[in-house]
Amino acid sequence: MIFEQIAVGGDNNFAYLVGDVASGEAFVVDPSFDPAKVLQLAKQYNLTITYLINTHNHFDHTNGNNHIIATTGATLIHAGFQLGALAVKTIPTPGHTPDSICILIDNKLLTGDTLFVGRVGKVANEAAARQEYDSLQMLTQLPDTIDVYPGHDYGVTPTTTIGHEKKTNPYLLCGSFAEFWGLRRN
Repeated sequence: MIFEQIAVGGDNNFAYLVGDVASGEAFVVDPSFDPAKVLQLAKQYNLTITYLINTHNHFDHTNGNNHIIATTGATLIHAGFQLGALAVKTIPTPGHTPDSICILIDNKLLTGDTLFVGRVGKVANEAAARQEYDSLQMLTQLPDTIDVYPGHDYGVTPTTTIGHEKKTNPYLLCGSFAEFWGLRRN
């Protein structure tokens, strides 16, 4: 598997390029502010981009979509799929937005704005916070060894693991929604 985390500007946004070596196929996640950089990297690896996925519908993640689609003919999808030998699973994680998803490929979890290093995504109201809390609780059930790749470089490192976040992220340490909501408001 070819896996690249790509700094694409904006608000410290990350895009991702994931490719299957054997088939030469690839997909892009959140091409954002610098889709040309993503395309150049795909060219270096001799990959054909066949799919495009957004972790959620905010402009800072989707604004490179049209360029990627126009250049490659990639199909925009929002569900799991097979890419050569790679099984790509999407996990609905509403909260930051109703359409938020995380993307799991092997031991790598792309979390968009659901989970950052040491933080979590903003929410609009208490109902969205409840959804986010439930989504985060679901992610904590994944193996501790899962590597986490967020949608923004907001932490002390650009990546983390589920296990590290369970031990250190104040939002994941909350024992109840009431505690989580109290932390969110403050």
